[in-house]
Order: sequence, then structure tokens, then C-alpha cells
Amino acid sequence: MLLLKDKNQGALTELFRRYSRLIFGVGFRILQDAGEAEEIVQDVFLYLFQKAFQFDERKGTAKAWILQVAYSRSIDRRNFLQRRHFYGGTDVADFADILAGTSDVERHVLSKWNLVKLQNALRDLPERQRRTLEMFFFEGLELRDIAGQLGESFENVRHYYYRGLQKLRKNDLVQAL
Repeated sequence: MLLLKDKNQGALTELFRRYSRLIFGVGFRILQDAGEAEEIVQDVFLYLFQKAFQFDERKGTAKAWILQVAYSRSIDRRNFLQRRHFYGGTDVADFADILAGTSDVERHVLSKWNLVKLQNALRDLPERQRRTLEMFFFEGLELRDIAGQLGESFENVRHYYYRGLQKLRKNDLVQAL
């Protein structure tokens, strides 16, 4: 960890060799998805490389700190995915209800129709507005983070965000935002 604090890539390689499978296991147990667990491994090691200076050996071992980072990143990712209904997926029970006539087919079709309308409306937005809204709503980034990733000022990104929402509201697609 001391070498990693000095941004030594060899130290990161050694930590990866030692702990990547363990971190993957934590991520997989929490997320129940191998692809998402792989993302957690990458996320944790990027975090370790960027935040190694926060490690304090007086508070515990490097392994314990790394596991805590993996656990908290996995829980955060699971919550993020749940908010976006990633785990909703296709439920066979929904189709059984539709076939049996006990489900509101009209509402189901209407929600699909609204999704298509939203996709078309996003496609019609100027690139920066569309990308800002996608990063905010679908990737869960804050406006300051989006500004950093786009290389724009916070004020510009905030402008793209509100202008994009305004255009979507005109299409009656966004009511509560």
C-alpha cells in the first residue's frame, strides 16, 4: 500500500494479483451478475489507485480495507441497478397474467409506447443535451461529474440539462422532473 500511495503501477499489479478474485466474489455474491462483478473489480482497483493515500494501516490491514471498498461499491451498484429496475427483467409471471387476462395489457403496451417515444425524443435532442441527460438519468452521474467527463463547465452542463428537460416536457414525456 505504501508503494501504491506513490502511484507505483507494480504495486497495483501485485494487489490485483492477490485480491481480484476475492473482490470478484464479493461483487458476484451481492450483484448476482458476473458482468457487474467484473465492473466492481475494475471500479475497486481504480478507486484504490486514486485513493491509496486514504489508507491508514493503524485502522486495519490492507486486505480489510480493500474488502470494505469492494463491499460498499457492490452495495452502491446494486442499489443503483435496483433504482433503474435492472433486476426487474422479464418476469414469466407477468406473461402468465397477460395470457390469463388478469393483467392490464393496455397499461403494459402504453408503457412500451412511452419508452419508444422517449427514445425518439432523446434522439432528437442536440448531442450535448442528450448526452447530459443520459449520463444523469441512466448512468447515475451528478452534474459536476458530467462536467468533468465532458470537459465542460458546470454551468454549461446545467444549461444542457435544463434545456433538454424543457424540450422533453414539450413532448409531454417528462412531467415529474
